[in-house]
Amino acid sequence: MNYPTNMLYAAPLAAAGRLYDLPHFIDQAEALRAVIRQQSYDGQFFVDNAGRQDGKLVPTHNRTETCQYYAFFFDIASPETYPQLWETLRTEFGPQRHTTGAYPDIPPSNAFMGNVMRQDLLSRAGLADQLAREAISNLLYMAELSGTLWENTSNEASLNHAFEAHIVTALYRDILGLYRVDTVQKAVHLRFTELSLDLCEGRTPTPHGFVFMWWTKTAGTLTYQIDVPAGYTVHVMNPGKLNVVQKRYPRGKVNFGFKVEGGYK
Repeated sequence: MNYPTNMLYAAPLAAAGRLYDLPHFIDQAEALRAVIRQQSYDGQFFVDNAGRQDGKLVPTHNRTETCQYYAFFFDIASPETYPQLWETLRTEFGPQRHTTGAYPDIPPSNAFMGNVMRQDLLSRAGLADQLAREAISNLLYMAELSGTLWENTSNEASLNHAFEAHIVTALYRDILGLYRVDTVQKAVHLRFTELSLDLCEGRTPTPHGFVFMWWTKTAGTLTYQIDVPAGYTVHVMNPGKLNVVQKRYPRGKVNFGFKVEGGYK
């Protein structure tokens, strides 16, 4: 019996309950999550599976890095409910474990799905700078070797896996700060977090035209410009409490384009 699979199952079950106003689906999902917490968590990590002994499910001692990400990604755990586990994952797991050798008894995640889940969990926590640095460790060597992103962390299988392109979502959402572009409500939501980068620029299409944005940091101030299609509103989130200033231009007159002289090392 596989716990990550059941973690995954609970999420669409709850989603169906919300979409179709079926509260008993939501109740089933929460009941399943409660059972997983009770059976799978061993006091330090979530174990991956259980076997039957004398007709009863008995959890094994199999623990993987990816199983932990399933738990946090699918709302079995959160940084608030499992703070010590989250701190361990945040500071001791990820690409650095290949050099530190921490927790050698726990198999590391592969490119897909574990590392992709970790990427989004860092985003949820607002750890955009860590996300960017880990993306370099996880993906840059692939791009340098083949010009593509791979299915695995090693080159024994597919060297061109479409889902790895999810990093582009993270670059726009977490690094540029175009957190959400809602083309139905015609609203652009920005989120600014602490980053080591000094500047960033990008654009994304909508059915009504492009959203253009750039920002630069000087003397402790982040100055941004944004140009949105007519009728769109812009909403700013600033969880890092940065000193943020908007540089305003008439519509269609935003001064985009600058020389990139620095970046992540």
